[in-house]
Amino acid sequence: MPVEARLSNGQLFSWREIERYPRDWLAEANLPSTWDLRGTSMEQVMRALRRVVDRHEALRTTYHVAGGTPVQRVHETVEPPVLHDDRVVTDPSEHERTKAEQLAIPFAMEDDLNWRARLVSTDGVPLYMTLTFSHLIVDVWSIHHIQDQFKALLADPGATAVTGPAPREVGRRQREESWRPRQESSERYWRGVLEQGLTDALPTLPARVKRDRLELTLHSRALGGYAAEAGRMHGVTAPAVLMAFVAAGLARHLGTDRVTLSLMSSNRFAPEDQHNVGTMNQLIPFVAGVDLRATLAEHVRRLHWASARAYRHSCYDIDRIAAMAAGLGERPGHDCWVNHLFRAWFNYIQVDRAPSDPRDPAPAELAWTPLAQQYGQAFRVRVEVRGGRTSVLMLADPEVLPAEAMTDVMRTVAAGTRLAVTDPGRALKDLWGAGATPPPELFPSEPPPA
Repeated sequence: MPVEARLSNGQLFSWREIERYPRDWLAEANLPSTWDLRGTSMEQVMRALRRVVDRHEALRTTYHVAGGTPVQRVHETVEPPVLHDDRVVTDPSEHERTKAEQLAIPFAMEDDLNWRARLVSTDGVPLYMTLTFSHLIVDVWSIHHIQDQFKALLADPGATAVTGPAPREVGRRQREESWRPRQESSERYWRGVLEQGLTDALPTLPARVKRDRLELTLHSRALGGYAAEAGRMHGVTAPAVLMAFVAAGLARHLGTDRVTLSLMSSNRFAPEDQHNVGTMNQLIPFVAGVDLRATLAEHVRRLHWASARAYRHSCYDIDRIAAMAAGLGERPGHDCWVNHLFRAWFNYIQVDRAPSDPRDPAPAELAWTPLAQQYGQAFRVRVEVRGGRTSVLMLADPEVLPAEAMTDVMRTVAAGTRLAVTDPGRALKDLWGAGATPPPELFPSEPPPA
């Protein structure tokens, strides 16, 4: 008999975000994972997978709408949604194509397990399994836990694992009286952000509405190394360094001395939440002052501490925040509070532990995406560090940031990150003056036209 429960804050946030996607972009909510199965048997694989599914409610949960409110339904048992392909595999990169194909298939949101797997074997011997999860049920942190536990169960069917509270238990805890001080603290923080003003120059869209956007990506092997070195020098994090110069570039082109950026928080700061399998991520905004007279070191530290304070308030009920914003006179002019409240956001993902070297001479690359994401916020930056290479993806509404401005913001990030190491006493305003041109390993000397 399934058990029905209200959503946790993280689940509700994911629901409100994904429901506003245009229907032909729903696959953007998908998260991939590919597991190497060589050296195993079909019996081992399916036994381990069933144990993982039995262990974690998120993999046995479907979502439904009752009276206009989304709810989760936890099923006592489910059969893992695995499609099996038996074929001869000759291309060692075939699993990447399979992953891309599976990732492009959207989930229905309602009445669906919101995850699936494709198991590929040859003559009945497993090779690999590609899994796709909707962000509705898990985040990247959770996927790592699931994969680690699956591998442990393959090696030892009796393997145990430390598990955190299930999503419905998290949701129940967030509605207890003991949680009220945290809820009130987050709402006070939000009130302060709203009273200071959001980034009003950035237009927002109604749910499921598209608009032409531009998307630019900077790839550099040296950039992450400089960011890490600057972080150590100034007592901050590498993400904070890159974020600080994103903010500086955005403020310059918006003609303001203050921007509001939103950060993606894992919301796993408490020890009891370190092993949760579910979706916990939420965006939290903070107001960033950009003082052109400040030194680069001062600017980086100011942005770091402003963002650190925001993380303390990053677990909240998005519906309550939207109602509070409406009570304060916020009027998005459309039906999408997610776009209105998070007009510009920054996210940083460290995919692996491979170090980045600031002395790596490989030339940086700058590339425009042929088809940019056409919905959502008017400005976003997503940083991914993988295999020692840092990729900075920037998406913007061209009416706010045309191609030339986006290119200049990227140059600002590259130049500022380097100078935060080599000349941290330089004034922020000098980032756009003589002597601030980044070397080719950080930014190409001839950026491509849009």
